[in-house]
Amino acid sequence: MFETGFFGTQAPLYMDVVTLFFALLPILLGIGIVLAVKKNYETHYRFQLTTFIVTLLMVVLFEVGVRLSGGFALYVEQANVNATFLTLYLIAHILVALLSVIGWTILIYSAVKEYRLKAPAIVKSHKKLGKLVFLGMSITSYSGVGVYYFLFVH
Repeated sequence: MFETGFFGTQAPLYMDVVTLFFALLPILLGIGIVLAVKKNYETHYRFQLTTFIVTLLMVVLFEVGVRLSGGFALYVEQANVNATFLTLYLIAHILVALLSVIGWTILIYSAVKEYRLKAPAIVKSHKKLGKLVFLGMSITSYSGVGVYYFLFVH
């Protein structure tokens, strides 16, 4: 988990795995959206729920890895980027991530509730929140890739 990853940087393996996943997350979310647009609601529901769970597992992997490897401060010390800039960038990343995950959790919860009640899952509020979650998670994903870039590539 802490050996050098596969991207050719000094980043540990867990960081490369998490970064690759988050680089692909907007594509995965897009696939789920396409399933809904094609009215394949059962597959959309299962795909999005699975994507949500895997995303949470990736966040846990990331958090445990960072803590066990010495924390963010250690990575910042080794980076070639201004620590103040990186800290502010990370704060913005975390704020967008928190808001996006809260929105995604609400979206998933309401969809599961509607699905179990056999209520129509496609309502305007679901679509609207889904679009906001897609945007927020895309920003979160790519800003997370940016953190990787600043810490290990730049």
